[in-house]
Formats: sequence, structure tokens, C-alpha cells
Amino acid sequence: MISNYTILTIPQWAIFAGITVMVYGWAEHKRVFGFIGSGIFVCLGIYAAIAIASGAMMPAEMLDMTDPLSDTPVLAPDEIPMEGRLLPFYWMLVCNGGLALIALFAEIFKKRFANPLKIVTAAIGIVLFFLMMGALKA
Repeated sequence: MISNYTILTIPQWAIFAGITVMVYGWAEHKRVFGFIGSGIFVCLGIYAAIAIASGAMMPAEMLDMTDPLSDTPVLAPDEIPMEGRLLPFYWMLVCNGGLALIALFAEIFKKRFANPLKIVTAAIGIVLFFLMMGALKA
């Protein structure tokens, strides 16, 4: 299990760094910053995939199931640990990283749909960030 600090701050910084670099590249007409912004989102998707695959998003409390056949719930919905609440958002970060990879290759090969894909990737990133913060407050 990874610490709460890395679960929250790495996606937060990566999302805003990627968006900032993409906007700067668009405003200054520098393609290399578009590559870097998309690359940041791809790296964030890889980070999320590694976190899920390594079991880092599995809460320690979920591994300690006492009696799965009894009628009492093992874990009430309001008792779900932070890692369990963030797992769906990490899956969406993986999907967003895949979309950013498509946008990165589209920009490398100078395809027309590269900019709309980058905008969609950034918008999904912003929505995921605020939904993650909302899930933590609940």
C-alpha cells in the first residue's frame, strides 16, 4: 500500500502540469510543449496502471475479511478507505492516459484531430481531479 501523500499529490500535480504545458504550447505555438503535455498525461496513466497492478490501491482493511458468508456487512459504505474510494478514478486515469497517447501520436504525425483530443484529455483530467477531491470529502 502506498502512502496517502502519493495517492493524492501525484495525480494532482501531473494533471495541472500537463494542462499548463499544453496551454503554454498552444499559446506560444510551440509543438514541443504539446508533446510534453500529452506525455505527462501518458506518464500519469502509466503511474495509475502500475499503482493498480501492484496492489497499491488495495486497502489493508479489505484484505482482512472475517466471514464472507454471514449476513453482516464486512465494510459499510461510509467506512470504505481512501484507496477504495479512489480506485475508480485511477481506472479513469489509465483510460485518460490511453487517450493522451493517441493524442500524442496524432500530434507527432500532424493529424487534424490532435488538438481536439488534447482538449478532451485535459477536460477529463480536470473533471477527474475535482471528482477525486469530492470523493475524499464524502
